[in-house]
Amino acid sequence: MLPRLLASLVLLLLSCLPTRAQTIAVTGQVLNATTQEPVPFAILGVRGKAIGTAADEQGRYLLRLPPDLRDTLIVSCVGFEPRLVPPAQLVAGQRVFQLQPQQQVLRGVTIQSRKMKPGKLGRTAEKADVRWMGGSSGKTTVDDEWGWEIGTLLTPERRSYLEEFHVYFTDNKYELLRFRLNLYTVKDSRPDKLISTQDVQLICPPTRQGWLRLDLRPYNIVLDAAQPVAATLQWLQSEKKDPEDKYFSIPVIRQKQPGMVERENGHAAWTIHNLLPSLYFTVLTEQK
Repeated sequence: MLPRLLASLVLLLLSCLPTRAQTIAVTGQVLNATTQEPVPFAILGVRGKAIGTAADEQGRYLLRLPPDLRDTLIVSCVGFEPRLVPPAQLVAGQRVFQLQPQQQVLRGVTIQSRKMKPGKLGRTAEKADVRWMGGSSGKTTVDDEWGWEIGTLLTPERRSYLEEFHVYFTDNKYELLRFRLNLYTVKDSRPDKLISTQDVQLICPPTRQGWLRLDLRPYNIVLDAAQPVAATLQWLQSEKKDPEDKYFSIPVIRQKQPGMVERENGHAAWTIHNLLPSLYFTVLTEQK
């Protein structure tokens, strides 16, 4: 896994890569256990470790595992029950994993007659101290980068209805970037339980820079007052024919308290930073 690079505004992502420990490439597919259809962009990984990836649109994956893996593999996706795969099953050659859909409870959102006020939740500034970069310059594939997450800690003062999500890209050298927006409860300043029940994705157009907006109104997402949440972007897919100069960056600012969270894949341990990334929500908040 290529580490995240915290760089100055003039520093580009280094093309040289650290020496990779010996791994075994495992390929297969993730399927819906009910329909036998592919599960697009499922996440595969080992809890607490930098081992994992994301499947593609057809649920196909390429996972690099240590030859002496003794940990349980976790296969998951929003809207499905996680699947635990013991190492013995991998050794026996199991490569197709089936996920059981979760029972979805449709919850309507009713904006009550009380007064509503538009607002913003998160960091809205474009410029910052540094660029937080993700990428794989010089590599022909980024299968071991997909699944990486970066996000921010938020605490709405009042009950809030999410209208739009905004994220700023200072750099973007990719022809396609796809992310998943995840929401988590917070425990000890770290994301804890996933509260997202819908697969909300953000697709960045070719080499698009600046603010990118995602309409959240169709998803009816509500945040309760004074309840901390972590909002993250999870890297699902990227495309570029030229393997050189493949990276993107999000501006972040230094601060004294924890504000940014990150992990190397969808089941790795979270890292907390005294930083704040340029991403925010536009919201409608209930007034007394």
